[in-house]
Amino acid sequence: MRSQGRRQLPCPHQHRTGFVKLSLSISLLTWSRVQVIAQIESMIQKVLEGLSNSNQQISISLQSRANITRKNGRGAGDPASVPPPKNILIKFPGSNVQEAWRFTVVIRILELIHSSLIDDTIMTKRDMYYRHPDLFMKQAVVDRYVDDLACTFGVSRSMLNVVATAKGLIAGNFILRRQDGACIHGLSEEEGLLVPKLQAEDLLELDAVRWILVIEKEATFRAVLNSNQWRVIGSQSLILTAKGYPDVASRKFLRYIADEHPHIPMYALVDFDPDGIAILSTYKHGSYRLAHENVSNNQASGLRLPELQWLGVQSHHITNGRADRKLADTRMLADTQGLMKLTIRDRHKAQRMLEWDLCAEGGLEARWRVELQRMLMFNMKAEMQILDEVAGSLVSWLVSELGISVGAASQRPATRTAACVLSDDELLF
Repeated sequence: MRSQGRRQLPCPHQHRTGFVKLSLSISLLTWSRVQVIAQIESMIQKVLEGLSNSNQQISISLQSRANITRKNGRGAGDPASVPPPKNILIKFPGSNVQEAWRFTVVIRILELIHSSLIDDTIMTKRDMYYRHPDLFMKQAVVDRYVDDLACTFGVSRSMLNVVATAKGLIAGNFILRRQDGACIHGLSEEEGLLVPKLQAEDLLELDAVRWILVIEKEATFRAVLNSNQWRVIGSQSLILTAKGYPDVASRKFLRYIADEHPHIPMYALVDFDPDGIAILSTYKHGSYRLAHENVSNNQASGLRLPELQWLGVQSHHITNGRADRKLADTRMLADTQGLMKLTIRDRHKAQRMLEWDLCAEGGLEARWRVELQRMLMFNMKAEMQILDEVAGSLVSWLVSELGISVGAASQRPATRTAACVLSDDELLF
């Protein structure tokens, strides 16, 4: 993957080095695929041997990160601190019908992955589900066992030739030049573009991008694109939404930019509620459940984005505005657009998050802990739409917070410390 930024172009020697690295990456990719095929065939062989021996119990051993949380973690931000996966044993015929069904599901998924690897074709998880909807019953079953198999083999899901259907959207002043000659401009589509999968010889040009904004909700993403200020905002930025909790494709795209263009600051705009902070956490610190995906080309930062800064919404954005006088009177919450009471689920989630290694007393994200405590104390949460009430317009608030102005495309964004109770620098580690 090549990239173009403000730095001086590499010399011919550097180009040759790049080609060597690319060839090495391709060789490692091929070798990894061969290893995965061998592991699958070994697993199937053991099953066949068990079927030929009527007295032998047939089983498949998997490693799983499902239901692993950050509670009582051993220090966030360090890849070595991720709890080990759980070992699960799926037997056949098993002690009940449910276990026999799980065994059949795993065997069928193994068969589909093996076929995809042998043919060197890519299959989406959705395609896999629709091969046997009556067997799999729901998409989540395929998602779970594909991730368990990737974890068991110690590879990313993409190394199984299985990908998720793209859901993230991007827009902004960037150009993507594909190796086949196609050229995609980020401002060409009014509704945004699907997050692209970057290939080795693609060229992503970000010369005009001053900052990157990650937006939790698709509705807010589209509101920004449809605003009168988008022409100015879009000329200086790249914005992305994964439509809620981020998918691996969106996280890989952002991680690539962070690696190749570390001078471009990244901000996140999420709801002021437990789910908003959990989404921010997935972008910034990664996912325990998908820890096997946290592998980058240099085996370093993986899919985590420790440089990501929390733009909003935070409690001081509400209390500094017109909504302040309504916080003490919960009967008036319904009169303020975007301001609501916490549900029972919200309260339980916030309480569990306070036990995360990140948000615990003395954890890395002290600000997150304070904000969760305020949510619980006021029994309040706020959607991003609260900024329409507080600042007159969410988009106008963005323009103010990010220091956007006509003719400012050649300047760096102003440091955002004066307007915050705690500066973003105090949140970084």
